[in-house]
Amino acid sequence: MTTQEQNRGEETIANAVALDILNSKFKIPPMPANGPKLISLVRKPIDAIDVDDFVKIIDSDPGLLSLILELANSAYFKGVDEVSSLRAAIVRVGLQETINSVNLYFFQGLFPKIPKIDGFNVQAYWAFSWACANAARRLGHPNMNMDVNPGELYIAGLLHGIGKLILAIQYPFEFGKCLQTAARLKLPLHTVELDEFGATDAHIASKLLDIWHIPSRVCSGVRFYQNPGQASGKEKNMAALLQFAYAVAATSGIGKNGDGRVSALESTWLAGQTEMPFFKKKSQDAVVKEILNSLKEKAESFTGVPPKTQGAAGYPDPEMEPHQNRAPKGRSIPVSPKSQKTSPSNPGVFTWIRSLFH
Repeated sequence: MTTQEQNRGEETIANAVALDILNSKFKIPPMPANGPKLISLVRKPIDAIDVDDFVKIIDSDPGLLSLILELANSAYFKGVDEVSSLRAAIVRVGLQETINSVNLYFFQGLFPKIPKIDGFNVQAYWAFSWACANAARRLGHPNMNMDVNPGELYIAGLLHGIGKLILAIQYPFEFGKCLQTAARLKLPLHTVELDEFGATDAHIASKLLDIWHIPSRVCSGVRFYQNPGQASGKEKNMAALLQFAYAVAATSGIGKNGDGRVSALESTWLAGQTEMPFFKKKSQDAVVKEILNSLKEKAESFTGVPPKTQGAAGYPDPEMEPHQNRAPKGRSIPVSPKSQKTSPSNPGVFTWIRSLFH
């Protein structure tokens, strides 16, 4: 089988898995009316944003308003006086940071409760996604000369892992096995998922993002970030920057992504493109250091999860968990009571799908 045929096969499998999910008892949450508006705002240059329009969106959602006020009064932003109005909160936090955070809180609220799964903490998952999104946005800055939209990179970083949430909800037993295998064998989670499901969570996520009418470049970036070399044209830059941001987020010690192993920064596809000025070692180190310092300063106020201590290899200590008790009110995503592992909801579907390509 040629590489092209294999890629087509994986595409068909991922489509079949996504269809199985859509036809199952779990229904993909529809995109609320404010979703496209928030995504549109995060993609715009800051000087092109109408603050009044943004305020109207937040004022219409008491939950988002409460979270933004809480952020403005958090340890990172706290001033002498407590902020009690949205406009004052925007001034204190900054328009760009506020828009980014609103997108984080908005997408957090779309998903139902996640079953209790060993090795998968929902609050830690969103904290990691926040770190990845912020790293990606910085890497997409125009001074990097990568010809990408920084806001689209932010959304790609924020939503790159929603396939994990879908698998955790719909197939908790199989997904739990993937997490355990990846941790035990120190393998990338997507490698184990491909064997178990016939598709990776990133491929599934890209299909679901397409259903939500997320911009196609974001969908492609999510689809190929684990293997950017397979992407084409401008999609390759998006995927490569997202892969690099993912590695930076893993290095930061913020949150937990479920991976048994994450490629070192120097092993990413983008780091190997030595013809790009940014990826001269000195330039790369300076930007990564800037990103890491910013993430560590802000993490707890934005996500309720402080950075974990670093192990000997520079990666987070896997035994440490987020300070659940220190999460700002309303910030953590609740999980259902601890339940026993269940048998697969549709045990034959993946075997049948894979058999089509053997």
